[in-house]
Parts: sequence; C-alpha cells; structure tokens
Amino acid sequence: MKTVVTEDAQLRYEHAPRPGAPALLLINSLGTSLEMWDDQADVLQEQFELVRYDARGHGGSTPGTREELTLEQLARDALAVLDACGIARAHLCGVSLGGMTAMTIARHWPDRVLKAALCNTSAHMPPREGWQSRIQTVRTEGMAALTEGTLGRWFTPGFREAEPDRVERVRQMLLATSPAGYAACCAAIRDMDLREDIKGITTTTLVIGGTKDPATPPDHAELIANSIPGARLKMLEAAHLSNIEKAQEFTSTLVEFLGASERAA
Repeated sequence: MKTVVTEDAQLRYEHAPRPGAPALLLINSLGTSLEMWDDQADVLQEQFELVRYDARGHGGSTPGTREELTLEQLARDALAVLDACGIARAHLCGVSLGGMTAMTIARHWPDRVLKAALCNTSAHMPPREGWQSRIQTVRTEGMAALTEGTLGRWFTPGFREAEPDRVERVRQMLLATSPAGYAACCAAIRDMDLREDIKGITTTTLVIGGTKDPATPPDHAELIANSIPGARLKMLEAAHLSNIEKAQEFTSTLVEFLGASERAA
C-alpha cells in the first residue's frame, strides 16, 4: 500500500499500473475501506490501471484536522490520489458517498474524467437533522452504536443469512472507521444538494441502483439518471452495497459500460 499526503491528511491507496490501459478510480462508501472492492479488483485489474483508496478517517487514512468536510474537499482528495499515481484522466466508480464524490468531480473537474459510474448513491439526502443526530451519536458513542443498524440497511436479510462471513468483513470495516472521520464525512452528506448541479454533468454516465436499497432508494437513482443528459440506469436486485451483494452482476455491468467507450474509440 502507498500513501499520499494532502494539506492535512494522509490517504492510503493501492495502485495497479497497466501500461496502455485506461485508468479506473474506485471510490468507497461511507464507513468502508478500499477492501470493499475486493470482489471487483481481480477482474478490473485485467483491463484497467486500477486505483482504490481510503477516504479520510477510513481504513488506513488519517482523519485530518477538519471536524467537518465538504464534497469538494473529498473530491480534491480523490484527485490528489490520481495525481500521486501520475494519472491525468480516469474512469470513476463510486458507491454511496463515493458516488457523491464522483458526481462532484464530474461536474467541476470534467477534464479529469473519462466515464462515471454512480452506484447506490443520491444527489440529496434530507433531513439534515438525521445526519446531525448520526454525527452526535458517533462522536459520543463510537462506531459500534451505528454498526448493526447500518448493516441492516446495507444488505438484504437473505444475503446476511447466506453470506455471514462477507457481512462480517464489512462489519469490521465499520468498526475500524475513525469516529472523527466518519462524522466529518457525514457533514458533507448533510450539507449536500446536487440536484441542480448534476444537470451540468457532460460525462458519459451509468447509474446503478438497488431495488431493495433503503439507504438510497430506487427513486434516488432515477432522479440522478434523469438529471444527467444521456445517463443510463441499471437496477440490481440488492440493497445498498450492490457491488458486494450482487458482485458478479455489478462487475459485468461496470466492465460492459466502461469497455463500450474503448470499443467505440
């Protein structure tokens, strides 16, 4: 693993160079580490110069000094990782908070983006009071107070029963997350309203949603797809972490979408 130092944080990242191949940056959900992409990594590394990293306060990245973050700051962190890898332009694939970060990059730094896959994410997640309550809980009681409720939203009951080991790996990611880093990222979601902003995205876009996702429900995915010109929508029979619950279908959908641009070129 490698690290890059931003103005106030140190970010852990993994870079698998592949000369001549397009770059792909994977951006995590809130409360996970870069290992959330383990089901995709081997397949993607065969076709792309793959980069994945931990957001501030997640996995092996430090929280930094800010008590609250913005999506712009998280986007700049992602670009700092690309810069550290010497990558000028990359495909983006983000789940949940990662999708919000990807939307911000695609809107404000379009020259850095090849294509964007926005997965199980939202452009707006009110009410603010709910996020503020979550921030207060994690700061006073730690990640354990949120973990079981989070897993209940992230995976369907059937998946939790059938795949306890895979759910346990995600539980450990949540428990290992810095409460300060988690709270700071929650503030970015609390203050987010990208509903008008994303109408200006010109990047070729795929939106992946989960038909059983209570965290970012299907209508959130539909709103994003309807707002970004030409965006394609794909719904998977999954809850929030569709890249884990429906790993094979997620990966094949992503590869087909990203590969289409290469064939067209």
